[in-house]
Amino acid sequence: MTKAQLHLTNFYLLVEEAGSLSKLARKCGYEKSASLSQLKRRLEEQKDDESARGIRPSLAEKLEKGMGKRKGWLGRDHSKELEKTAAEAEAAAQAVYLPSENQAAAFEIPGEGRFVTVTRNTCETQITVSLNLDGTGQSRFDTGVPFLEHMLDQIARHGMIDLDITCKGDLHIDDHHTVEDIGITLGQALKQALGSKAGIRRYGHAYVPLDEALSRVVLDLSGRPGLVYNLEFTRAVIGRFDVDLFEEFFHGLVNHSMMSLHIDNLRGKNAHHQAETVFKAFGRALRTAVEFDERLAGRMPSTKGTLTD
Repeated sequence: MTKAQLHLTNFYLLVEEAGSLSKLARKCGYEKSASLSQLKRRLEEQKDDESARGIRPSLAEKLEKGMGKRKGWLGRDHSKELEKTAAEAEAAAQAVYLPSENQAAAFEIPGEGRFVTVTRNTCETQITVSLNLDGTGQSRFDTGVPFLEHMLDQIARHGMIDLDITCKGDLHIDDHHTVEDIGITLGQALKQALGSKAGIRRYGHAYVPLDEALSRVVLDLSGRPGLVYNLEFTRAVIGRFDVDLFEEFFHGLVNHSMMSLHIDNLRGKNAHHQAETVFKAFGRALRTAVEFDERLAGRMPSTKGTLTD
């Protein structure tokens, strides 16, 4: 590895830790990110040049100090540390989110009530979603994306929805297709399970806190898709999960369930907390919206007379 390549790799790590290039610039005392953008381009151009000096010492010290790293951090190879951290995170995730064989054998979603199973196969993903809107909050997942499974569990638990989702996706590329397509297939399942929507409350909202974080979710099972997504994560990655994919998940879900969805993270410093409050609030808002309203007595909650056309 050349010196420029090592500096570039570690520079990417600083950007990831800061959350973005502009955030890194602010942390290190720059008013604008243009200087760091130029540095990034220069390192990318010089990465294969054995004679390139990489980041000059004065700038390296400024970056290290701004991000709380000890002097000389940019010049060290951190690959072994990253591999160890990733392995530990993966092991912890598997221990938390994967059911035991006995649990898997015992898991079964009741087929009565608003129950559907949807399968969606493409060249990128093969997905099956079983869903019961009148469930008890039980769930089982086998997707290869542990942190997404943790979030889906929040929807099931707080929405009192039974969920069983399996996905075989092209994770050797990245998580993008798997996360987006699970959102699409879950949206299709919701749409089918809701049927005509006669007698349901239609609207739902929830505020959910978790320590310092607070999120609000408001939704309308209107038959018209629309997503307003106001969520600025404090980190770009949670474990190994790219937080940008949450917006792709909700876009897929909204477009195929035909709901209007407003998501606002009102405050939060911990990215895990930010995500969890959003998914818990979504589950609780959805629970309210899909419930039957006794006063409606089976009528359509719309002056149009339909929520499907």
